[in-house]
Amino acid sequence: MRNTFRAAIVVLGVLVSRLFATEDASTAPQAPEPTGISRWINSEPLTLESQRGKVVVLHFWTFGCINCQHNLPYYNQWRKDLAEENVQIVGIHTPETDGEANEGDVVAAVKKLGIEYPVAIDNERATWQAYKNRYWPAIYLIDKSGRVRYRWDGELEYQNAGGDKKVLSIIKRLMAENSAQ
Repeated sequence: MRNTFRAAIVVLGVLVSRLFATEDASTAPQAPEPTGISRWINSEPLTLESQRGKVVVLHFWTFGCINCQHNLPYYNQWRKDLAEENVQIVGIHTPETDGEANEGDVVAAVKKLGIEYPVAIDNERATWQAYKNRYWPAIYLIDKSGRVRYRWDGELEYQNAGGDKKVLSIIKRLMAENSAQ
């Protein structure tokens, strides 16, 4: 029963992600700024405005979520592979349980999990709500002009979903676009 539920969530995630894909930057929604952030880890506070000209990979996660943990190696690999490019990965840690809201535990988890990119603690779910997010994990690709161009919900490679290659190809396509769009 649990595997059936997980499979249904992955299928739903793939379908939802396709709904948010847009080839036309002019119709893509402006990405909401992170808001209500109680603390930044591995960075001074960031704004999406300050990241203009870069592709931003913004992902919602929580340290107790195994599905989120399964995605972390992909983000770390992208960060490594795209280090010379204008790509910024940002984690938005939004707790699912009260136990995941302790800032000290989030800091310890970020260190233990080897996360070196900026992580914002969204304990009040203000950024989560601004994005109308519903799932852990969720990935939003934001183009150089600050528009949400793609969304992926769920594990990238659950049941060989192909998310790593798909999302990475979109990141590369967004990197190649002219930021004046």
